[in-house]
Amino acid sequence: MITSHTPDREPTRDYVAEGWWSNRTLIDVLDEVVGRTPDKTAVVAPGGVRLSYGALFAQVERVAGNLAAAGVGKGTVVSVQLPNCAEFVVVHLAVTRLGAITNPLLPNYRAKELEYILKFARSRVAVTCSTHRGFDFGEMYLELRPKLPDLEAVYVVGGDDRAGLTGFGALLADAPAVREAGHRGDDISALIFTSGTEAAPKGVIHSHNSMIYATAQMARVVGLTADDVVWMPSPISHGTGFTWGVRQAISLGATLVLQDIWDAEEALRLIEAERCSFVLSATPFVTMMLDSPSLATRDTSSLRVFGCAGATIPRQLGEQARRDIGCTLIGMWGMTECFVGSASGPHESDDRLWETDGHAMPGAELAIFDAERKTILPPGEVGELATRGPHVAAGYFNDPQRTAETFRSDGWLFTNDLARMDADGYIRLVGRKKDIVNRGGLKISAREIEDLLIEHPAVEQVVLVPLPDHRLGERACACVVARPGATVDLDDLVAFLSARGVAKYKLPEFLSVVDALPMTPSGKVQRHVLRDEILEGRIPASCAPAAR
Repeated sequence: MITSHTPDREPTRDYVAEGWWSNRTLIDVLDEVVGRTPDKTAVVAPGGVRLSYGALFAQVERVAGNLAAAGVGKGTVVSVQLPNCAEFVVVHLAVTRLGAITNPLLPNYRAKELEYILKFARSRVAVTCSTHRGFDFGEMYLELRPKLPDLEAVYVVGGDDRAGLTGFGALLADAPAVREAGHRGDDISALIFTSGTEAAPKGVIHSHNSMIYATAQMARVVGLTADDVVWMPSPISHGTGFTWGVRQAISLGATLVLQDIWDAEEALRLIEAERCSFVLSATPFVTMMLDSPSLATRDTSSLRVFGCAGATIPRQLGEQARRDIGCTLIGMWGMTECFVGSASGPHESDDRLWETDGHAMPGAELAIFDAERKTILPPGEVGELATRGPHVAAGYFNDPQRTAETFRSDGWLFTNDLARMDADGYIRLVGRKKDIVNRGGLKISAREIEDLLIEHPAVEQVVLVPLPDHRLGERACACVVARPGATVDLDDLVAFLSARGVAKYKLPEFLSVVDALPMTPSGKVQRHVLRDEILEGRIPASCAPAAR
């Protein structure tokens, strides 16, 4: 069972008195929306599923009643491993109704990841799908159950009852009304494990207050209302889709449109058919929509704002999206530990939108610290980005050491992101502490070189990774996805950077041209995968460097 904030993680300010925390839950909001607009479409999901708010509420009540009968109550962890479907929304709201905790799990997790997470979280109940994309999830959970003594029940969407598994239909059966759980705003609502970049994922715990704050302030900055249609093509089992899809839509009383498997043609069809107006997702999705041959035939005029997470917005991409799709791309920064730390509003200048990662959200703070995390650096200097405020998580579940390393007692969350801040408070990320090439003691920021190379006419996508070198320690390799029909040449890239005044030691000394960059489901590049594949010889890297 997970309860509220640990004593040493109490907020440094009274966010309730300041008005940033409402002490409400998403169920409080849902009840109001259902009373106001029961016939409004709440969820549009794959397979032709459409649920009104009234129908959604009815399913939530039945599922909550049956989960309660199965022993789920306040503080119970319920793990949900489902694709983008209406059942995910129903289960999350039902779990929230009971005061229990939703633990969303990516569909691409398999037995190794699941055994670690479910055991660590002490999940009592899991909800999954029978099969998805050709994989038998039910069989996997049957094999896992003997290793998970806390797991008492597994419900399967799209499957029937069998030994050890219960069909999801059992949760939709009539059930007694649920008694209110006595929610508090600082009760934990979600346990979300980080993904993609670390061997041992961390379980981030967020309260109702921090999550309601996040969606309320995103709506304030971007200008979202109940009339918006929130489109989500990223996995809603990941922090991005979970927060900026499911919870953003429900908190507004808006319509949520879910896309399960990424496909640019299906994306354009959904935008046109459902009149989608807002999305926060991976920047490469924009590029793929712009490259679609059917874009000119689709009406995308409803899409106002595309919040770009996980990658830089090249100016030419922002301009093309505005011209050809009709939406404004917004630069922003966030992480599971704080969801959103900075953003720009769509009304701000192009320089702010695309040359920065925004400013602190209302009520929150940003600062750039020195390497010892003791001194806040002046504008223009590069250091570690830190943030504090009502958006910051309560900490890491059952991990006091990493909580102490990341969440300081004075409220600052240290991010391991390197950034600079200008005099007006706008930040620009320049990379991760680990995204540094250490060439003979001289540090090269991968982000700095990537931001320049993305402007090369032959470059579609690019990341810089370090390759080991016996003399200098590391040398830089540019991993490039070429634009259709273009040829990428190392000497040309070096000349391109040199013409822009880049110091000689920062120039890439290796080039690997790849068909695609390995990504996490949230759109983050898996640099370690590229590096390992190069070192293992699975992808080639040319090396014809001039002497440095």
